[in-house]
Amino acid sequence: MKSIRTWTVAAVAVLSLFGSGTVSSEAVTAAGCRGSACDGKNPHTTGCDKGATELRPAIRGEGGPGLHLRVSSRCSAAWVLFDKGDDAWEGWIQIRKGGSYPVHASPSRPAYSLMVGTSHAYRACKKNITDDGRVCGAWH
Repeated sequence: MKSIRTWTVAAVAVLSLFGSGTVSSEAVTAAGCRGSACDGKNPHTTGCDKGATELRPAIRGEGGPGLHLRVSSRCSAAWVLFDKGDDAWEGWIQIRKGGSYPVHASPSRPAYSLMVGTSHAYRACKKNITDDGRVCGAWH
């Protein structure tokens, strides 16, 4: 009886260290889109923001909040994300020979644009407040 109890305690300890062996519902849930099917969709509601990475350091331009280019390998999609800041700051993700999806900074939270599929050539751009110029990152 004592050896069964010892094994049970050991098994519980191992499972608590390495997980139960079950897959969470988040891991099972597939992304809401992939590639150009993500064009114009929200990265958060589609789940594409989970595990996304930043391609380059933030675009700063003449100051203000940083504009980050985010990419989801799971969804094959990209978007831009502004740090918290004055809503006068405008950024966008641009598709070469195509449209763009704008975003304004928000003083209360980070703000993000809609997505583009990474099969397009795309880049992140930020508008300067003082001279209406723009600063853009490299095409990807």
